[in-house]
Amino acid sequence: MSLRKRMGVFLVGIGMLSGAAFYVHSCVCDPNAINPSMFSAATRNTSAGTLEAVQQLLDGGFDSSNTVAWDRLAEMTDLYGHRMTSSVAYDRSARWVVRTANGDSGMQAYTEPVFVDEWRRGHESLRLFVPTRPGGRVQIPMLGLGNSVPTPPAGVEADVVPVHSFEELARLGNQTIAGKVVLFNFPYTGYANVGRFRFQGAAEAEKYGARAVLVRTLAPDTSFESVHTGSSQRARIPAASISLADANFIERMYVRARAGVSAKHVYPRVKLTMHSQLRKHAKKSANVIIDVKGAESPEQIVLLSGHFDSWDVGVGAMDDGAGAFLAWEAARMIAQLPRRPKRSIRVVMWNNEETFQRGAKAYYKKHKDEIKNHWFAVESDSGVFDPWGLAVDADERLVGVLRSYGADLLKVLGAGNITSSNVEEPGEDIAILCRNG
Repeated sequence: MSLRKRMGVFLVGIGMLSGAAFYVHSCVCDPNAINPSMFSAATRNTSAGTLEAVQQLLDGGFDSSNTVAWDRLAEMTDLYGHRMTSSVAYDRSARWVVRTANGDSGMQAYTEPVFVDEWRRGHESLRLFVPTRPGGRVQIPMLGLGNSVPTPPAGVEADVVPVHSFEELARLGNQTIAGKVVLFNFPYTGYANVGRFRFQGAAEAEKYGARAVLVRTLAPDTSFESVHTGSSQRARIPAASISLADANFIERMYVRARAGVSAKHVYPRVKLTMHSQLRKHAKKSANVIIDVKGAESPEQIVLLSGHFDSWDVGVGAMDDGAGAFLAWEAARMIAQLPRRPKRSIRVVMWNNEETFQRGAKAYYKKHKDEIKNHWFAVESDSGVFDPWGLAVDADERLVGVLRSYGADLLKVLGAGNITSSNVEEPGEDIAILCRNG
């Protein structure tokens, strides 16, 4: 890839990071602090016109009066609420984005079809039996995990056995686990490390005869009483999430009962009720796409993205409305530059990331003959906080060049970190493009 081409795609990364900067209003550095006298050889050889465009994007990132992305995200989520895959709210939100983006200069917005499942939560509850409490029970806040099977109509009532790993679950085996509710109560050591308990917990526990699974919320200790939902591998037994506080409460009951401290300390027993429903391939939905046509090679695509779907128990402003709107705003900033981009900029707001990535698969299927013309893809789905940098899935030579650009041009955003794919995998939705591109 020529130096000019490398710089062209890197402009998009700058746009994304600049969008993050004004989104959080957190940068305090001087955007004029770029110092050409300190540039590496790769950056020194960049054309003056390209560097001017970079500076304009950086200036935009520091413009605290530009609240377009924030205002739009707030308006959409206020109007329509969550964007659960297959929901009416998702479709209304998608149409709102298309209408709004088509009002932006130099942008064309449309949708492409995606066929998705429909999972509905229904009534759900969890009671913990505590004989010493008034009424002998405690109502435990919970959320059924996405894709979970329901309980029988009358619910599941059983004793709870806490475990801390799949290895401990296997050691206890059928003798201890059969007929029980398994509680996965694990130390939070990072989302990537503990996510397997939520996704695979029910499938693992059913091997040993468990009747249901409770999973401690995937959140650090500072989120002590929060309950988060998320996707789970559909098994034959139901799965739900409870807070860190309640997971620890149940485990303390278990430990005291085993120790036989007194007759008042009984083994934890719960009644779980979940009336969820799943209809496979139930609905034709859509990805949202926004294009900025390139001036010289419009068939070549640089893709910016975030996922558009959310769970049903919140409005999905951070996960991942902010990532999707950051991509939109970055493209809007690029479209406003006096110098049009050489290649087309495409924003994709993915459908169904939270469960089966059907949006990403549908996009690949429709565009697989054009993948050779996809030059660069970015996904933002880690929250929109202070800009940090880019994790790049590319050969080390290109990663090295991008590191030079990051050090020379993005330090003023606090975002000059460039890591390679051996540090962090590509985003869920662009992974299929990276594997086949």
